[in-house]
Amino acid sequence: MKTPYQIQFEAFNSDSYYTEAHAKLYAQFAEDLIEEGNYSIVYKGVAHACYTPITIDEAPHLKCFVLAPLAVLPEHQGKGYATQLMDQAESELDADVIFVLGDPKHYARRFNAKHNVALPVGSDESPDFWFARELTQGALDGIGKSQSSIKGVFANPIMWSNPDEQI
Repeated sequence: MKTPYQIQFEAFNSDSYYTEAHAKLYAQFAEDLIEEGNYSIVYKGVAHACYTPITIDEAPHLKCFVLAPLAVLPEHQGKGYATQLMDQAESELDADVIFVLGDPKHYARRFNAKHNVALPVGSDESPDFWFARELTQGALDGIGKSQSSIKGVFANPIMWSNPDEQI
């Protein structure tokens, strides 16, 4: 069985958008998140993801997480493993909201809750590629423009920037 590091590295390294250096960075990021004690899930030995707690400053009572990194081994992509992994993780986390910073083609359908929550690092805005999924219906209702905060490994601004700017 492959380790989370191997799943992350192989998935990112096979994507032409990323370089080998990016793949190493994201695989190590996953390892660091796991070591820090964040929720980590390996699904059927072919998919891996981490979920890190995030606080919405206007609603600190909500139980929220950021999903990242998420990877599926190249030969298993497009077969629903990422969706199944997220379904299992969401049922285990008992969260109100899950956030993800990512490509709309991968996340826009599932993470489609309207929100005004800013990225926890490097911005006062909610960019077009910063998505939310309400697991508690209406959890984000009534929350105006709000800052958010995150601790630990994920507080490093490099993890919130464009991959081309990282390496």
